Order: sequence, then C-alpha cells, then structure tokens
Amino acid sequence: MATFTGPPVDSEPGIGALTLGGLLADVGALHATSEAIAFHEGGRPELHWTYSELASQARRFAKALVAAGTDKGTRVALLMGNRPEWVVGAFGVALAGGVLVPVNTLFEPPEMAHVLKHSDTAILVHQQRLASHPYDDQMRLIEPDLPYLRRRICFGTPSYDEFLAAGDAVDDSELDARSRAVSPFDDAIVIYTSGSTGVPKGVLHGHRAAALQCWRFAQQLCLDPSVRVWSAFPFFWTAGFCMVMGGTLAAGGCLVLQELFEPGETLALLETEKVTSP
Repeated sequence: MATFTGPPVDSEPGIGALTLGGLLADVGALHATSEAIAFHEGGRPELHWTYSELASQARRFAKALVAAGTDKGTRVALLMGNRPEWVVGAFGVALAGGVLVPVNTLFEPPEMAHVLKHSDTAILVHQQRLASHPYDDQMRLIEPDLPYLRRRICFGTPSYDEFLAAGDAVDDSELDARSRAVSPFDDAIVIYTSGSTGVPKGVLHGHRAAALQCWRFAQQLCLDPSVRVWSAFPFFWTAGFCMVMGGTLAAGGCLVLQELFEPGETLALLETEKVTSP
C-alpha cells in the first residue's frame, strides 16, 4: 500500500480553518465589508452582498435547518443553479453540522430519485425550475419513493420563506455551539459522479479535504481580494465547489454568479461586473 507524506498543513501559508463553516467565519471576519457575491437575474434588481451579508444569510439558513430538525450528519440536498442561495445553503448546511448533497441540475427524475434515496437525504431545498427542468413538478412525482425525506422546501414559494422564518427563533449561541462541534474530520459533502456508464456514484468528502482545497486553490491560482471571478463550472461538482466558489471566497474575492450560461448575457455580465478571472 502506498503512503504519501508532506509538510504539516499548519506550515503552509494561507491555510485557515479546516471546516467549511470555519472557512466562512474566517473570511467573513477578515473581509467583512468587501463584496463577496454579485448576481444578475432577469427582471429583478442586481444583488450585491458583502462578506458580512453572506455570512449572515448563511447563518440564517443554518438556523432554519436546526429548526427543521437537522442534527449532526443529517443529509441536506441542494438542487439549484449557480445562484446566491446555493452558496448560502452550502455553508448553512456546514454551520448546522449537516452533510451537503449537491444534486446535478441536469439530472432527470430517475437519477434525482436515485441520488436522494442513496444519500439518505432528509431535507431537500430546490428551486421551482431551471431552464427546461420543472423541479417542483418532478419532485411531487418522486417524493413518495423517498423514504428518508422529511422536508422538501421549494425556493421561490412561501414554503422557503416559512422555512427561513422558523429559524429566527433559534438562538445564535445554539448555532455557534453546533458549529464548534464540527470537526475537520467529520463528513461534509457527498459529490455524485455523472453516471455516464451506470447510476451516479456517491463520493464522501470530509470538511478537512474540502476546506483545504479551497484555501489551496486560492494560493495556487494566485487569487487575492481584488479578484472578480466568473465561471460556467456548476457548483455541484468539485471543480465548481472548491476551485471556483471556495477558492474565490478563500481569497476574499468577489464571486460573479450566472445561473445559466448564455453567451450574449455572459459577455454583458463580464463587462458590467468588471470580471478579472473568467
């Protein structure tokens, strides 16, 4: 059996907390007033969040999960495009002690059913639809076949607002205690393969591995707080999660989000948001 050794992590420059919740807390404190998220959605005002606002939104999502019954290790699935609520949800799950299950937005109902059942997903947060995928309608059909699913919350409907509002009753001290109880070696995220030659396979990653890759990508890509990053990589795969989202935030840069790639809209977005790293 091969073994690999290297310098201790604490000797590496630029490495912070080794849990995803700790990573957000670190960058939220260090870059509180800097812009973290920029998002344009047709027909709605542009959204611009500072790191402080992102951290606040993630904590509110985390408290909503606690109110919904999330315990340490509870599987929480996200089915959304690259939008602010995805980022909020991913870090909110980590803060609450849950395990994130990102669902491929290109999946058809049989694949979604397999992933949600195989991962033992207990709470699912999804958007109503994305492009030609009517997720809300599809979920109604497959929900009876998901024995471990306790709660389904649809973004863009009253159920999402009710979900968040219920968490406002959770005390900050309770959330802080839960976040401190998360170890770098606890389970953090289950990434599913594309399933091109069979059903999707789940790959379990701990907090240490995911957080470490985020910090390292920021270093290896020479990102700094002035960077403004756009990418078509979806966040439900490791490149989008660690290299794009994680690396940008670990560096204190601004993540420019686009839910669906459309060349003309992308070029306009790159110019408007003065993207430096497409």
